[in-house]
Amino acid sequence: MSPEIKNKLKLTFLLLITALPVSLATMSFKTAIENGDIAATSNKGHLINPPADISALEMRDSEGNPAFLTFEEELATLADPDEYEIKPWLLVFVTAKECETSCMERIHYLQQLHIALGKNIQRVRRYYINASGEAFRTETAAIFREDYPSMGITYSDATLLESNLREAGAELSLEEQDYVILIDPVGNVMMYYTDEHSAEDIMTDLETLLKYSSLG
Repeated sequence: MSPEIKNKLKLTFLLLITALPVSLATMSFKTAIENGDIAATSNKGHLINPPADISALEMRDSEGNPAFLTFEEELATLADPDEYEIKPWLLVFVTAKECETSCMERIHYLQQLHIALGKNIQRVRRYYINASGEAFRTETAAIFREDYPSMGITYSDATLLESNLREAGAELSLEEQDYVILIDPVGNVMMYYTDEHSAEDIMTDLETLLKYSSLG
């Protein structure tokens, strides 16, 4: 068997073992809601099915470079697919406005939610998307450096982000409100939360997904 064929077989196997648990987690989550094991109320996250790719969020670093590669792009950079490392789950706060009082409150409770995960804390990372098209004010940047140093900061285009997610069936309006978006370890944008959702709503969904998934 040639090395090229071996690598293709290994890649296929890797895709199966990484994608399947997340798919099963999503299916189990939906089934649990339908069976009444989890309360199916209007104040739980909005499931995006099928999920969008993380590239739909147009997340870029301060230099304008993509903050995340797609799953396929990252695999393409590896000499051996076995080198692929599963990423954490991502809790992403996105706003197209300056981060004022309500935004800071939201950022704070996401930090507290993360801490409350206990033994699962390393399975999740938090990110902030500044989709305003403007740089942070000096005082805002200082608050993030001092109070939220573990929260990744990225930038995006609000119009592109909304358009991309609309194609996936998710209607977001960043002019009206901010959102929290949940992304699985292989880059599937699978759920989002509005201003009306509480930290407990997000925690309930996240704990359920972490329970059913072996990834991240």
